[in-house]
Amino acid sequence: ITLGYAVMDRDHADSLALWEAACAAPAGTLQAPFGAFATHLREHFARENALMTEHGFFALHRHMEEHARVLAVIAVIEAELGEGKEERARKYLRFHFPDWFHTHLATMDRVTADFLARAEG
Repeated sequence: ITLGYAVMDRDHADSLALWEAACAAPAGTLQAPFGAFATHLREHFARENALMTEHGFFALHRHMEEHARVLAVIAVIEAELGEGKEERARKYLRFHFPDWFHTHLATMDRVTADFLARAEG
């Protein structure tokens, strides 16, 4: 899904590339690619949060809360990976993240991108 807002579209493409790399990591090697994915998500969400704040996006707090919720899950998974536990990370990557990401792009991010494009236009 492209939204027609360059910063967000680039972040989303990068998110997918890093997600794919993490999904492809062989057993026992997930910590580093998941860490790169997690770092990117933190930076991606921070960029979006800053843009929404700067332009006074009407659903700023709800959208930021959703980002925070995802990052909380990511932090738990990173801690487990640090202990050598990959099961939750694998399930998250395979089932939870793709569903969430698609829905988030089609709803919250679509509205946000449209708002930002109008605010900057």
